Amino acid sequence: MKKISCLLPFLLSACAGIQATPYTTHSGNAGYQLTCSEFNTTLEKCKAKASELCGHGFDVDKTLSYRETFADSGDGIYMPARQHLAVICH
Repeated sequence: MKKISCLLPFLLSACAGIQATPYTTHSGNAGYQLTCSEFNTTLEKCKAKASELCGHGFDVDKTLSYRETFADSGDGIYMPARQHLAVICH
């Protein structure tokens, strides 16, 4: 139990927040693939981060956006869902 309590802050920080990975679309436009943990981040916060990254606005690429959920393993450790949001900058 002592080991789990020492690792808990690290595990929580690893699954929280917003991660942005840049990419280029087939038409040459800049975009970002945002991974937003639902542990402490709402979809609105994820879109706000996209607004920061794309200064002149963005469109959501629905073909690359999806929600990832994890099954309960029964061991008492909860893995929050993740929203993957692909945006194309204007």
